[in-house]
Amino acid sequence: MGLALVAALLVVGWDLPVLLPLRLLVVVFHEAGHAIVALLTGGQVLSIQVGLDEGGQTLTSGGARLLILNGGYLGSLAAGIALLRLARSDGRGRTVLALLGLLLGAAAAVWFRPFLSFGFGYTAATAFSLVVLARKAPAAVADWLVRSVGLFSVLYALLDIRSDVLSHGFAAGDVPSDAAMLAQLTHVPALLWGLGWVLVGGLLLWRLRRWF
Repeated sequence: MGLALVAALLVVGWDLPVLLPLRLLVVVFHEAGHAIVALLTGGQVLSIQVGLDEGGQTLTSGGARLLILNGGYLGSLAAGIALLRLARSDGRGRTVLALLGLLLGAAAAVWFRPFLSFGFGYTAATAFSLVVLARKAPAAVADWLVRSVGLFSVLYALLDIRSDVLSHGFAAGDVPSDAAMLAQLTHVPALLWGLGWVLVGGLLLWRLRRWF
């Protein structure tokens, strides 16, 4: 029941400024999903950018474009599920926070360009903060923080559909959304791609309900 209450609070307060750092973190997960799929399909990652307006863009070269475009929302789901799974047992939170911090630090150094950008600064600062929390936070706090971030990441892939796909189909900065670019690539309407992601996320939440 604890995570169910957290989920309800996150949904109600989704747009509150206090949750902006968490929303930005999931945008980083989203863009990292694109990057990882690009690498796994033989492509290259040229750069990642994340803005204060919660917009993100990953530039890649080569790889399987169809899979890369799906990697964003599915990457957010995968990150959330991984964090929820790793934090199921009490006492792992500190280790997971430290690992997540190190991974974010590596991503900032390798992928985020330019260095003097908001995205690089935010990701590097978040990486440092997570490593500090891993050392200083009480074990119970670390466990709940990991679970909350994991849950928020899964919810993001569902709630952000309303603005990224269902509302206007464009992300911040007039960059076409993933669904819009998939529609151009496959001639399958963006709405269907968005609804497909919602279906996958909803099914995963149903399967994971026992973790709540």
